Amino acid sequence: MRFNRGKRYSYYSSYTNSRKSRIRWDRIALIAGAVIIVLGVVIWFNLSRLQLMFKGYSFGQQNDILSLSSKAVDEVLSHDKMENITSWIDESKNYQYYDEYEKYLSLHKDTKVKTVVKVIDDIYDNYVPRLTTLKYTEKQIWEILKTATVQDIQHIVEKEYTFDDIEPFMKVKGFIFADLDDYMKVYAEKKNYNYAVLITTYPFIVSSNDVNKSYIIQNTNDVSILVKKGFYLPENYVPKDLVTPKMPIEASCKDPQLRKEASDALIEMYNAAKKEGYHLVINSAYRSFKAQKETYDDYFKKYDPVTAASLVSLPGASEHQTGLSVDLTCQAVIDDKRNGIQNSKFGYKPDYKWCVANSYKYGYILRFEEEKANITGIGNEPWHFRYVGKEAAKEIFNNGWTLEEYCLYKGIIPTVKEKK
Repeated sequence: MRFNRGKRYSYYSSYTNSRKSRIRWDRIALIAGAVIIVLGVVIWFNLSRLQLMFKGYSFGQQNDILSLSSKAVDEVLSHDKMENITSWIDESKNYQYYDEYEKYLSLHKDTKVKTVVKVIDDIYDNYVPRLTTLKYTEKQIWEILKTATVQDIQHIVEKEYTFDDIEPFMKVKGFIFADLDDYMKVYAEKKNYNYAVLITTYPFIVSSNDVNKSYIIQNTNDVSILVKKGFYLPENYVPKDLVTPKMPIEASCKDPQLRKEASDALIEMYNAAKKEGYHLVINSAYRSFKAQKETYDDYFKKYDPVTAASLVSLPGASEHQTGLSVDLTCQAVIDDKRNGIQNSKFGYKPDYKWCVANSYKYGYILRFEEEKANITGIGNEPWHFRYVGKEAAKEIFNNGWTLEEYCLYKGIIPTVKEKK
């Protein structure tokens, strides 16, 4: 037999290869097991730190939290991240309230840390248990804490007001907890939550009440704004969309302009009246603050202060400055005066009666009536019509309300800033 020199032969041994394979995997398994054990130990002893890290706490905050008792750490971990956790740890040992401190500060951002801790400790130690007895839920408690003081909470508890008792009042613009008792009294008579809150907060809405505070209207473009003594337009307010209605204007009228929406509605009303044989004429419309002041001063020269105040509005408190009010007359009155009948009045003409019965269809209301003077503060003005929009005008007409009563019952109040 001949052998090829130089050719190398290899021999396969299943024993050798399997042994090598077993040795390699055994080592890997051993190392992996050791790593897992070490990691397990590390994780076990640092689990809280890892949990805090995943919640977003910084290393320094983690150290502050981990310096607390295990119960306190568990309490912190049961809530979302608290940005001010270090402040709460420094200021209070009541770790069970840390999350409440955080919530309260988020609602009252300018409050000092010490004040937050004092308020929440007081409320949760002394009043939350009693609120819970009155069936307040945690969500409801935090709803009242948006605006309530400790004294307010104390009063609620003492009076045993339930959340169902106070919630309807809380929904009304202008609500404050300090006036809850007064709201309850008014509601007992009027059976309307809006009315109860607004007449308590702004008693001058009914003019027989004194003006305790004065306010400057901010939402001047709202067609339903209530303008009167107590609610004033800014001195420099001039509507941007004033136009002159295309209808008859009395010869001596110097200010026939109205806001576009009110003008369009008045033209529609004029045309409807004309079809039925009535001929309306503009006697006066927009009046600036300056012009109103001149009128006001003139009335005070002619009459005593009480009479003058009942006949003309204060500058800034005149609806004419809104561009939404118009003083009407009719062609019959103009013709009478041409014929020497100087005492001819619009309020005695059929044209006036038509306006009273139909103006609401076009968004206008008769603004000042004699029997409502105690509410409006202005005596009988059969010529003065105010545009408020068709929907509001219809509701006012159907209920026999003034604009004041509409605002009180519907909870519609100007956005205001207290006048200084």
